[in-house]
This record gives sequence, C-alpha cells and structure tokens, in this order.
Amino acid sequence: MAKTQSIDDSVLAELRKWGGPAEMSAFESLMWLAEVDPRLRSTTTSVLTLDLEPDWDRFLADHQWLVDAVPRFRQRVVVPSFGVGNPTWVDDPDFELSYHVRRHRLPAPGSERQLMDAAAILAMTPFDRAKPPWEATLFEGLEGGRAAYVLKLHHAVSDGLGIMQLLSRVFTRDRAAVVRPKPAARDRGRGRVVTPLGLGMKALASGLASLPRSASDAASALVRHAGNLVSDLESTQESLAYLSSARRMVGNKPVPGSALFRRRSLSWRFDTIEFPLADFKAAAKAVEGSVNDCFLSGLIGGFRRYHEEMGVAVTEMPVGFPISLRTGDDPMGGNKFAGSQYDAPVAEKDPVERIRHIQRFVRETRAEPALDVMIRLTPVLTRLPMAAVTRLMAGFTAAQDAQISNIPGIPFAVFLAGAEVTHYWPFAPAPGCGMMIAMLSHNGRCCVGINSDAAAVTEPELLVQCLREGLDEVLALGKPDKKKPIVPKAAARRPARKTSKPTRKAK
Repeated sequence: MAKTQSIDDSVLAELRKWGGPAEMSAFESLMWLAEVDPRLRSTTTSVLTLDLEPDWDRFLADHQWLVDAVPRFRQRVVVPSFGVGNPTWVDDPDFELSYHVRRHRLPAPGSERQLMDAAAILAMTPFDRAKPPWEATLFEGLEGGRAAYVLKLHHAVSDGLGIMQLLSRVFTRDRAAVVRPKPAARDRGRGRVVTPLGLGMKALASGLASLPRSASDAASALVRHAGNLVSDLESTQESLAYLSSARRMVGNKPVPGSALFRRRSLSWRFDTIEFPLADFKAAAKAVEGSVNDCFLSGLIGGFRRYHEEMGVAVTEMPVGFPISLRTGDDPMGGNKFAGSQYDAPVAEKDPVERIRHIQRFVRETRAEPALDVMIRLTPVLTRLPMAAVTRLMAGFTAAQDAQISNIPGIPFAVFLAGAEVTHYWPFAPAPGCGMMIAMLSHNGRCCVGINSDAAAVTEPELLVQCLREGLDEVLALGKPDKKKPIVPKAAARRPARKTSKPTRKAK
C-alpha cells in the first residue's frame, strides 16, 4: 500500500535554492568555459545499482517531482556577450523531461561489465550546451532481475558533496513511499528568452555603474587602504603571511609522473571496488587515523604493486585530491573545494608509514592561509583568452597521474521509485589526468569508482587487482590478527603468469 513520505517546508525551501546563485562563481565558470578543450570536460557520473526494475511510470513521476522541486534542473547556461559577467543559469523555456530522462535495456546477460561500459559511453558523450546539463538513464536487464540508474551531471552544477545533499533529501526512506507533497506552483508557460547579448548588456551596465565616480575617488580610496595597512601591523602581517603561503601553493611543482601513466586520450573506462565501511573504520581506529588516510594509503600501496607487476621502478607519483572548503553557511549544491598537489610515496611499503606521511601533508596543507588561492585567482583566469587558460589547465592536470576523492554518502537505506539503491558508484571526471578514483560510502558499503584514461592505464584489470590488494593490506590493520604477516585477499585470484615473461612491460 502506498504511503506518503513527509517533506517539510524547510527541506523544500532548501531544494529550491539547491545549486546556489543564478550567476556561476568564477571557479564554476572556468569549468564550463574550459570545455573548448575536450580533455577538460567536467562530467560527473553516478551509477546506482537497484535491487529490482522500478515501474517506469513511477520513475518518471519521481523525476517530474524533482524538476518541479529543484529549479536548477530546468535551467540551462547562457554565456554573456562581450566577455563580461560569468555564465548564468536561466530557465529553459523549451524544457522537455523526456529528453533528460531515458530508458535502455542491457543486452543479455546484463553483466556489471556491460553496465560500466555503457555508463562510460554516456559519460564521454558531451552535453548539449543549449539544454540543462544533466541526463538520467534507467538501465533495465541487469543480471539477477536488477536495474541501474545512471545520473550524468555537469560539474559546474555541483560537486560530490552537493549531489549527496540533494539525493539524501529526494530519495525515499521506504520502498512503498510514492506520494510526496507538491512543490510550490510555478509557471509552466513559455517564459522570456534570455540571450547572451541581453546578459552581456546587463553585466556591462552593472559594471559601469559600480565604477568610482572619478579617478580621484579611486586614488583616494587606494591611499586610505594603504594607510590602514601600514597603521594596522596585524593586518599587514596577515597579508604578508597569505602572500608567502600563496607563493608556496602556486609554486608547488609536482614530481615527474610515472612512465606507465604518461599517455592521454579522450577514452574513459569505469571499474569498481567494494569494501565494508566498518572495516575501514576499524583500520582507521587502529592506526589513529581517518578513513581518508587509510583510503589514500591503500591506493598508494596498490600503485606500487602495479608498477612492480609492470616491471617499472617508481619512487613517487604526482597525485591530486580535493579539500572541501564548505561551511555551514554555504548553500547546498554548487562547488566549494580546493585542489592539493601530493607527492605520493609509492616506494614506501609500510602502510602505517604511508598513513603518517599523508597525515603530515594534509595537516600542513590545511594550515596554509592561501589554501583557497586558486579559487581567488579564477576571476582573473576567466578574463584571459580561453585558449591560453586551457593550455595552462591541461598542462597542470596532465602532470597528475591520478586524482583521488572521498565523498561521505548516505548512511541509511534509500529507494528510487520503489527500488532499493544497493550500491552507489561515483565516477568523477578525469580532466586530463591519468585516472580519477573516488570513494563514496553508502549504507555501510564503501563504493570505489575508478575512471581511468584508456591510454594511461593499459592493463585496467591488473590495476584494479593491485588497488584491491593495496586496500586489503590497509584494512588488515584493523583486524585482531593484524600483527601476523599480511596476505592480501586478492592474491589467490592473481592470474597465472608465463615463466618466459616475468613482468609486464608498459606499452
């Protein structure tokens, strides 16, 4: 019997504001504009496996409710003319739900590998930039009578934490919950069309109106500001400390990348690894660290194994990972994080020593006053010729062998159109780096999504196996017999090797 899941007015108010202001931040603008270079596409892809095939009409009704409750899902992006102002979200007067919500059936036997390959193809397909940049696809025919939900969303809409804020509020907590309060009534008619020229003129007029009344006013303000800095020693010291920190952050050059991961292409491959969240928490407690420390340490151990298997020596690897800058006052959705550049100690065999190294790095990085310096610089970058900016960005991301992210997920069971979400696989974009590895915790499971560049990772199955072994090594730290010699669980599954070829060679 169907029953109502109550959603109070405060949650509906949050959903209406999800995604933030209409005008993109400079950081989001850069992600949107930089896609003139295909290597820098910022498409996030969530692959959710469902325990059964949901009713299609109910599935459509849920998405109709979503786009009515969250205005951002009915909005497209308009870039102002004249190069003034940031790209802006505006209502799409021709919005059609049927374009964004789709349905496919996997060919028999409907394996997990077929699902991941199909999801990767969706992720590699560019958005129609004249429409709201999101797509939701239901894949039926997954083996075992199951289905999968693939949500494709442009990163300029939201980062991973923002997506979880949204889904934790719109998924139901009960399989039978089908009726939800209707959002506030909205005009479904054809609205006023917002053009790039119109936005450009508005931004230009606003910019002119905000200029000082005269050059002398500007000069006087500058002199007053300089005087205040001189008279306020504490402010001056803080400014100097920030500048010194900014120099360290911007001038931090990554170590040379691995010869194995040097090549780049426009082809992505999706792979997955799963572990119990309780095992990660036990390991973290045993070594007085965090789940994120253990996750990074395990992956670094996996990278070492992969290089050993491929017959390539490596000491360090350039790895990037985000540090969230969100506060309780920030709106839901949108993007609020800083990137960090980490020289991962791949040659270190002791997982605990790797954890300590990670802890020191994160502690020192978070203490940097200029942790947000790149976000502060983005308004300048968006005003430069985009061809020059994309060359700069592509050079920076291509220097990273891997980017790694850990996203706190939903800690309880949730349902979509009556089907339980059993796994939530996060596939973040790999914008020019060798691979992007993201972990999301979902209802007691740690779901690891690996998005690898097919040219950089020539042996993806071996990489997954080695990463699993590296993670198993770290998880063993939380078990009672952790002092015994660690034998990775996946070692028994290693394929037999030919004696005439002791190691794999990089292609």
